[in-house]
Amino acid sequence: MKKIHFSLIIVLIASVVMIFTPADPLLSQAHEHGEACSHGHGAAAAPKAEPAVDPHAGHNHAAHDDHDEHERPAAVDPHAGHDHSGHDHSAHADFSAMPIEELYKPECEHKIKMINCDECRYELGAVKMTEQLKKMLKTSPLSTTAEKHEVAFRGELENDNQLFRSVSSLVPGVIVAMPVRKGEIVEQGQILVEIESPELSHTALDLQKLIAELALAEKKLAREQMLNEKKIGALQAVQEAKAARDLLAIEIKCSKERLKLSGLSDSEIKAVAAGGNSQLFKGRLKVVSPIRGRVLMLHANIGGMVSERQALVDVVDISQLRAVGQIKEADLPAIVRALKKGAVNGYITTQAYPGFQFPVQALSADAGLKAETRMLEIQLAVKNPDELLRPGMFIEGSLQIGEGAAKPALPAAAVLEDEGKQFVFIKHHDSMLFRRNVTIDGQQGDTIFIGSGIKAGDEVVVEGSFLLKSDILRGKMGAGCAH
Repeated sequence: MKKIHFSLIIVLIASVVMIFTPADPLLSQAHEHGEACSHGHGAAAAPKAEPAVDPHAGHNHAAHDDHDEHERPAAVDPHAGHDHSGHDHSAHADFSAMPIEELYKPECEHKIKMINCDECRYELGAVKMTEQLKKMLKTSPLSTTAEKHEVAFRGELENDNQLFRSVSSLVPGVIVAMPVRKGEIVEQGQILVEIESPELSHTALDLQKLIAELALAEKKLAREQMLNEKKIGALQAVQEAKAARDLLAIEIKCSKERLKLSGLSDSEIKAVAAGGNSQLFKGRLKVVSPIRGRVLMLHANIGGMVSERQALVDVVDISQLRAVGQIKEADLPAIVRALKKGAVNGYITTQAYPGFQFPVQALSADAGLKAETRMLEIQLAVKNPDELLRPGMFIEGSLQIGEGAAKPALPAAAVLEDEGKQFVFIKHHDSMLFRRNVTIDGQQGDTIFIGSGIKAGDEVVVEGSFLLKSDILRGKMGAGCAH
C-alpha cells in the first residue's frame, strides 16, 4: 500500500508540474495576462529545455501598465527639467547675423542673460575680453585700401648671385679635414676645410727667420751708432746698419702679406710672428666660410690634393632668392612705367605650399623679349627668411600696379573659416568680442577685401583671432551647458 500511495503522489506532482509549466514563452505570456489556453494538458509532452529566467518574474505588471504589451522605460533626458525655449544650440549663424545690441537680450535655461552666462555665451559667438586676451590680441578699425591692377607672371626661383660664395684654396696642399656636408647650415667664420701646405709652412718659418734677423740688425745699428757718437766708428757703418735693418723690416712686411694672401687672419699672423702657433708652422691652414648659409656643393674630398685657387666648397645664403618671371608682351607698357617709379610689389605661389603667398618685388626688366616665347623676363627679389622656398621651384605670381577702387580691407590673418563661412571677431565696448560673418570680395597678397558683414570703423581683431575660434566652436566638440 505504501508503494501504491507513493506512486500516486509522484503522478500527482508530475501532473501539477505539467499543468503550470507553459509549452513556450508565448503561452507563458498568455497565461500571465489571463488569456484562454487552447492546449490540452492531458497528453504527455516531449521534454524541453529549461526556459530562460524572466527578469520580470514575480512583479505585478498590472499595477504599472494596463496594456497587454510591456514598454521599456524611456532614456533619461539630461536636459529634463530645463526650459530650452528661446535657446537653440545650433543657432550660431543666426546670432552672427543679428545686431550686436540684440545679443544682449536673450536668456538661457539658467534664467540669466546668455551674454552673462559662462556656459551659454559661446552660442552667441561671443567671447568675454580678459586682461590676458588684451595682451595677446591686436585690433584695428576696418579701413579701406585701394585695389590695384594686377599683372600675372610665371617663372622659376634662383639663387641670388650676390649671396653666393665659392670658397677656394689659396695655397696648394693636401686636405686633411672637411667637417661639413652638403646641405648643412654653416655660420660665418665656421671651418669648412683644413689643408696642410708645405708652401705655407715655409712662409711662416721665413717670417720667424726674418724677425730674428731684424732683432740682430737692431742691435748692430745701436752698436754702430754708439761707436760713431764716441768717434770710434765711421758714419758709413751706421748708415749700412740702418739700411740692413730697414730692408729686413720690408721683407717682414712682405712675408706677412703673403701669409694674409694665403688666407691667414691678422690674429693668426700675429701668432706666427710671436712664435705661438705651431700648427701654422706645420702649414696647417683652416679655410672658413665667408658668410652664413648652406653648403651647396663640395668639390674635393679628404686626402685629395688641391692646387692654388682651386674651388673647395660652394656656400649660398637662401634667406633671399631671385626669381625670373615672364610677362606677356601686352603687359610690357604697364610694367615698364611702374618700374621707372621704383620696385613693384607683388606675391608668388608655389605647388609646394598651396594657399600660401610669398611677397616679392620686381626690380628690373630685360632689354628685349625672348624670341621663342615673345615674353618679357623680369628680375624679382624674393624674401625667404624661413627658407621654405628653394631654388629651382616653379612659381606663379602677380605684380600690383596702378590704383583701383578703394574697398574695405583686412589682413588675411584676421579672417577665419568654419564650414565654408568666413568670419571675423570685432570688439564691442572693450569688454566683449563678437563673431561676425563676412563675405569676401577678392584678395591681393596678404590683403583680403570685405564685401559685407561689418562696417567701416568696426574694431576688428587682426592678430590672434585663432585663439578665439576654439572658444565659440566648442559646442562642436561636445561642450555645452552643464546641467
